[in-house]
Amino acid sequence: MACWLIPGTASQADSLAFFANAPNQHDYGLLTAMPPDFGDGEFTFELWIQPDASFPVGNCAGAGQLTHWCAADHPPYSSGGWWFEGNFLLDGHNNASFQDGTMSLQFYGGGRVRWLFGDGANAGPGGHWSIGAFPASDTPSLLTGTWHHLTLVRRFVPISAARLELFIDGVLIASEESSLRTDMTIWWSGWSGFPSGQEGWFFGAEKQAAIGVLSQYEDFKGLVDEMRFWTRAKTAAEVAGTWSSAVDGTEPGLVGWFPFEEGGGTTACDALAPTRCLSLLQPQPGIWSAEGFPVGLLFADGFESGELGS
Repeated sequence: MACWLIPGTASQADSLAFFANAPNQHDYGLLTAMPPDFGDGEFTFELWIQPDASFPVGNCAGAGQLTHWCAADHPPYSSGGWWFEGNFLLDGHNNASFQDGTMSLQFYGGGRVRWLFGDGANAGPGGHWSIGAFPASDTPSLLTGTWHHLTLVRRFVPISAARLELFIDGVLIASEESSLRTDMTIWWSGWSGFPSGQEGWFFGAEKQAAIGVLSQYEDFKGLVDEMRFWTRAKTAAEVAGTWSSAVDGTEPGLVGWFPFEEGGGTTACDALAPTRCLSLLQPQPGIWSAEGFPVGLLFADGFESGELGS
C-alpha cells in the first residue's frame, strides 16, 4: 500500500509513542472516565495509528512475544482462547466475563487489526464478537511505516439488532451482527464486573501485563493520535468522505476528543472536557512524539481493492 499527503496539507503536531517493553515494564495509557453517553446507544470510535514497521512478524510466544508483531490467525470462535495471541493496541477486556463490556483493538495475522467487542450477546467460544478479516491475509497489513485511520461503528439495524463495523482508512473491512443493543454504560460507567485493578481502557499494552498480573504479553509498538468518541453511528458515506479530516470540537455527536497536543507530562486530556484525562503510566523516554496524524491523507492500491464484508 502506498500513501501520500495531499499537497498543502500538514501533520497535526504531537502524538503518543508506545515502545517494546521488558517483562513487567509495560508503558501504557489508562482511561477510566468515559465521555458522557458514549456506549448507551449507537456510537462511533476513531483514532489514528502508525505501527512501528521495524519490528518483525513472528511467533507470539516465548522470547519473541515482546518484540514481534503476532503472526497468529486462528479462526474466530474456534475455541475458548482463539483470540489470546495478538498485540494489544487497546485492551478494554472484562477478564471476569469476556462477553460483558469488552472493547479492544488487537494486531494479529502479521499487522492486521481486529475489533473485539462484548455486549452481553453469546458470540460463541471466546465470549465476544470478532470484527476483522479471516484469514487475515484477506486485508492488507498496516505495517507500512505510514499513518492509518481506524473507525469503529455500532449501528442499530432492524428489528432490534446492532451491526458492528470496522473501517480502515475509510473503507469497510469487516462487520458482525449482534442480536442485542446493549447499553454499554452499564459496564463502562462504573466498570461493573471488571476485576479489581483492571477497570478502564488500557492503550499500548495488554492490561494484565501492564499491572503485573502477567509478566509479559504482546503489546503495541508505534504512534497513536487524534482519538474521537461520537454518540452516533457515522454513515459509511460519511466515514469514506471525512476519515482524513480534522475536527474543531463543534461537530454534532462528538462527545470526546483527545488530540494529544500536550507534548509532555503524564496525562493526555479531552479537549471537550479538560478534567477527563488519559493517564500515562510507566512512560518511556520519548512517550511524546513530535509527529502527528496527517490531515488529508490519501492512499493508493490499498484498501480500495481489499474491501471485505460479513
